[in-house]
Amino acid sequence: LIDKNALHLYHCDDLAYLREVYGTIVNDGSAPCSKPYRILAQNGDYVKLETEWSSVVNPWSKKLEFVIGKHHIIEGPANPDVFQEPPPDKSKTSNEEKNKANSLRESIIRVMNEIVTKPTEASKQHKTKRCQDLASFMESLIEEQPKLDEELRLDIQDPDLSYYERDSVMLGGISPHHEYDCKSSLETPLS
Repeated sequence: LIDKNALHLYHCDDLAYLREVYGTIVNDGSAPCSKPYRILAQNGDYVKLETEWSSVVNPWSKKLEFVIGKHHIIEGPANPDVFQEPPPDKSKTSNEEKNKANSLRESIIRVMNEIVTKPTEASKQHKTKRCQDLASFMESLIEEQPKLDEELRLDIQDPDLSYYERDSVMLGGISPHHEYDCKSSLETPLS
């Protein structure tokens, strides 16, 4: 199925319905769960599915970039070994049916390419809701931020040290402002 056009995987009898679905996707940005339709498996049998559709629209060109489908299998293929090689093409489809199917596929492509996509009020409201949720989450993070002056204040209780000496104390008792012998720094316990 790699490198195959997805429109050629749809069952010919379902193409008219799927053209309507793609029109809805382009106009509304998404489509609710579809009616069951059939799609071709690797072994040549059809799987019956329902799909929840969504899309991605290029914000600059306002054209459809991607159609995303979340598929739910309703009925598996007659042959459950979907990885089996397909049988040689013994299609009993007439030329008229093939032409009709190709016409419907081209119609779906035209729908995806030609209709100017506009997000509906529902999708705008959904985006606004997500933005509001994100803003309230960020506000809660900001409100929970510790008060730096109150919580991080460190009171040093040794009144004998001058400001210079107190500020020069460093981890391990070593200060760049004082000369210490190596012995005293080795005796300092490691943390």
